[in-house]
Amino acid sequence: MFALRGALALVFIAGASASSCSSDHATAGSATPTTTSIASPPSTTAAIKLSCRDAIGTTSEPDAKFSDVFGVVALPTRTALQANTSGESGDRRLFAKQGLLVRSAAAPFELIVPAEWVGRVWIGWGSPATITNHLTVSGCRSKVASQRWLAFAGGYWVGTTACVPLTIKTDDHVRTVRIGIGRACPGQQPPPRGT
Repeated sequence: MFALRGALALVFIAGASASSCSSDHATAGSATPTTTSIASPPSTTAAIKLSCRDAIGTTSEPDAKFSDVFGVVALPTRTALQANTSGESGDRRLFAKQGLLVRSAAAPFELIVPAEWVGRVWIGWGSPATITNHLTVSGCRSKVASQRWLAFAGGYWVGTTACVPLTIKTDDHVRTVRIGIGRACPGQQPPPRGT
C-alpha cells in the first residue's frame, strides 16, 4: 500500500497511461497560476465531469488517512489536510493539495459542496484541475487489475481554515463527510506540520 504522497510522486512518472477514459471535462477554462495547475471556475454551478485521462497513476489500496465511501471514492476523513497559500485571494486564498482516489470501474458518483458552503469551499482534480463545487465521475478504469484505485491531482480551496462538508452521491446512496482543511474536524488527526 502506498502512502498517498509517495504514490502521487511515483505514479506521476507512470503518467495517465495507467487509465482508460470514457469521460471528458464538461467545461474548460484558462490556466490560473497557483500551487497546482487549475482552470478558472465556471460562472455557474453546473457540474464538471472529471476526465479519466487525467489520472496520474494507480494504487492497490488507499492509505490509512482515507475512508472508502460507497466503494467508489476514497476521501481524507481521518487526518486533516495542510492548507497553504494558493496565490489567489478571497474565498480561494488557501489550498490543500490532496489527490482524489477513484475506484476503478466504480459506479458513477458525484462530489458536491453543500449549498450553504458554495462560495466558501471549492474542489478540483485533473490536468488542469477545474475548480468547481460539483464534480461528476464515471467510466474510469485501471489497466492493471491489482491497481484498483486511480489517483487524480488536485485538492481543496478555501478562504480560511475550516472543517468542511462534502457530499458523495451515487444512484443509490448519499452521504456527507467532513474534510479538515488546515484544522481538524472532530475525531480527526491534526494536519501535518509544514516542511
